[in-house]
Amino acid sequence: MSRNQHIPQYCGSCWAFSAASAVADRLRLMTKNAWPTAELSPQMIVNCATTANGCHGGSMTSAYKLMKERGVPTEGCMRYEAKDMQCIEINICRDCGHDYPCRPVQNYTKYFVEEYGYVSGEERMMKEIYARGPITCAIDATEELEAYKGGIFEDKTGTTALNHAISVVGWGEENGQKYWIVRNSWGTYWGENGWFRIVRGTNNLGIESECTWAVPRVPEK
Repeated sequence: MSRNQHIPQYCGSCWAFSAASAVADRLRLMTKNAWPTAELSPQMIVNCATTANGCHGGSMTSAYKLMKERGVPTEGCMRYEAKDMQCIEINICRDCGHDYPCRPVQNYTKYFVEEYGYVSGEERMMKEIYARGPITCAIDATEELEAYKGGIFEDKTGTTALNHAISVVGWGEENGQKYWIVRNSWGTYWGENGWFRIVRGTNNLGIESECTWAVPRVPEK
């Protein structure tokens, strides 16, 4: 699923989106896409990841640390508002009615990860994705990438100033050109319906230098 971290306003929460989407994808793989599937709440992660700076940036491991220690609810518990909010009960899981104000929900499903860690390099990244599912990686979001419309992206400048987080879900090859398949969080109007492909094996935009993974725990019913 393609999301947009900048609606209803700009928020530097790519780290929360990439981590939430990668863990949700891995949960689907672990449960063989059993219904109901879970879309984890980036807003709760923004609100409560203590080692990050909310809409001003953070690391994917900050999100994974929260998922391991506290657990994260689904989007249905805490909708995305693209702003920093206090980590209090009503900003973790809430319900609002036409005849009563919004109030915190006490009984809700939490999603945890068992462990998380780092991976880098083309071969190790491919092995991790093949074995357990999508990973999160940091990249250099250049102006050229922001203007991307489709195809296999290749930066020619050699820049690797990591400033954005994405989820790498797979790989492929087209006309002899190897590439990564990447989910972004800039909306479906961007790129290939919110996704992009980038050359694989050359650390383009730094995509193969700083990646992370997490192993989710299937919640008990």
